[in-house]
Amino acid sequence: MARFPKKTAYVACNGGEHCHGCTYGCMSCSSCMEACKKDAIFYNELGVAEIDEEKCIGCGLCVKACPQDIIHIHLTDNPFVVKCSNRDKGAAARKACEVSCIGCGLCAKNCPSDAVTVIDNAAFIDDELCLACGNCAVKCPRNVIVDTRGIILK
Repeated sequence: MARFPKKTAYVACNGGEHCHGCTYGCMSCSSCMEACKKDAIFYNELGVAEIDEEKCIGCGLCVKACPQDIIHIHLTDNPFVVKCSNRDKGAAARKACEVSCIGCGLCAKNCPSDAVTVIDNAAFIDDELCLACGNCAVKCPRNVIVDTRGIILK
């Protein structure tokens, strides 16, 4: 019997209290929590919405509910996600948040499958192309690309 790939949501925001004027991050408005029928969303210690992958069914209700457009669906086979939605250029992104993507492109340059691209100063990972090798996470100077399994730590 064919099985569908497991999908889950993730919040593309790393910052919370580390952000100083980032207008792209989680506002802790609870829209996503209210939309989630599986009680899979909670606030972490930084005040950023976080997804419990064990509870999440990847339905996308939280994606539609988020006013910041920072919640995305990805395949759980690929543990690497970009935890930033900032579109500001390098210096402005650095100033707004201690853990923002600065659009340097090191992640894309070191991806053997061309799964990582930088568009409008922000990194994106194509789950269909990603080999889950971790090069992007290792090379990211701002720790924006993270391994949701917690295996690759810096």
